[in-house]
Amino acid sequence: MSDRATLLDMGFQVDRVDWALQETSGGLQQALDHLEAHQDEPMPADWKKTPSSEPAAQVDTVAKSIQCNTCGKVFRDMDIAMYHADKSGHEDFSESTEEIKPLTEEEKKAKLDELRAKAAQKRAAQEEQYAKERRANEIIRRKAGQEAKQVREELERKEFIKEAEKKRRERQEDIAAKERVRQQIEEDKRRRAEKAAMEKAKREGRAEPSEPATNPPQNLSSKTSSATETRLRVRSPSGVWIGTMSVDATLGDVETAMMRDGKVTGAAPLTFSTTFPRKTYTVAECSKTLKELGLVPSAALEAS
Repeated sequence: MSDRATLLDMGFQVDRVDWALQETSGGLQQALDHLEAHQDEPMPADWKKTPSSEPAAQVDTVAKSIQCNTCGKVFRDMDIAMYHADKSGHEDFSESTEEIKPLTEEEKKAKLDELRAKAAQKRAAQEEQYAKERRANEIIRRKAGQEAKQVREELERKEFIKEAEKKRRERQEDIAAKERVRQQIEEDKRRRAEKAAMEKAKREGRAEPSEPATNPPQNLSSKTSSATETRLRVRSPSGVWIGTMSVDATLGDVETAMMRDGKVTGAAPLTFSTTFPRKTYTVAECSKTLKELGLVPSAALEAS
């Protein structure tokens, strides 16, 4: 085997082998030293002016590989060259007479191990990236959940305060209504006792006892004069109606509301009355406001 063939089998490019043989005037060791010394240097443009030490007829001009003129890499066939073009974006290729010797079994195994190592490294990097994304998404999810929980708790807290305030107001209204009923009952008892005493004095021929000066019953409506609404409970033949009306509404407005809610049957006007003390409201009184009738801030009525 000639020195040139030996150098080509070692993997050196054809042009650099010919240049080294020409510059060293032959000799395997001298050409090898020249190749190693100038492997990173560009070849001179006029190196072919001097006849080569090898006969021109021996130069093999058959294309045996594909060379990328952009990066200088040599490929065994067109498929590999096209794969390189897709990955790198290089487009300048040409045929080359450099023959790529087949890989040995050891080289194939080493190449396969290298590819496996790169694939494992890539998978590990992807798994790490996926883990980072999962952690970031979990942080976002937990933060959103905490914010939603805080909003829900704040709404529940406000609703609880609102409901507690409503119950407290209703209790106060019920206490005021019970106190008004109690005072009315006491006043009714006092008047019945006075009437009985006067009738007894007439029967016995005695002078009628003078009516003691009494303080009028306390009008609880004065304490609630600032109220704008009153809570009513009306019992009728069609059922019990419970609602809230403006203090400026009349008993006629109450009847209209009851008719709207299906608690009134028939076309005749309703007659409203109270139980304690027993009082039936006249037609004229039905045109008065609930505030004027003392049905504030709450009252229990009967309708027939």
